[in-house]
Amino acid sequence: MKRTLITLAFAAFTWSIVSAQVTLRPYIGFNTSELSEDLVKDSATFANNVGFQVGADLQIGDKFYVQPGVQLEFLNNTIEPKSGAEEDFKRTYLRIPVMVGYNFAGAESNFGIRVFTGPNVGINMSSKSDLGDVDEEVKNAIFGWNAGLGIDFISILFVDLGYQVGLTEVFEDTNLNTGARNNLFYGNAGLRVRF
Repeated sequence: MKRTLITLAFAAFTWSIVSAQVTLRPYIGFNTSELSEDLVKDSATFANNVGFQVGADLQIGDKFYVQPGVQLEFLNNTIEPKSGAEEDFKRTYLRIPVMVGYNFAGAESNFGIRVFTGPNVGINMSSKSDLGDVDEEVKNAIFGWNAGLGIDFISILFVDLGYQVGLTEVFEDTNLNTGARNNLFYGNAGLRVRF
């Protein structure tokens, strides 16, 4: 009896996913990365520069939806020492967000406004400054929380604007560790392919 109930519950769950509105959303976008603290006890500061990302996600649902995704994210900052030359500080992350949201018009609409929020993990693929690789000084994974607003239009296009608050420190416990967290403003534009 217990096995039958579990099987029926699993079948109902699977059917709800299969029958839900599913939209594939490939996109490209820009970002501005802000590291929240100064570097090496006020001997240098971080300046924000523009970076970019490419990725894709799935929106599963109609008005209420879940949106898992994956993207390659290129972040760019400048290290500005109190004395000496500036350095570029570039990082590449594989970011895996899982958003939940609400679409005021529903997924089938040709025009709609959405709100979304959710966590993400960023896996460090590469970290470099003008002095070379700094992978050992940057954590392998960082976590963030996102919130944003999206617009769907002309039935196949969308634009998302969001802000990510860094939940974990960027640097390992070295002389670079100042508690810096990665906060990020981003915008994405892409296509909606509905199934």
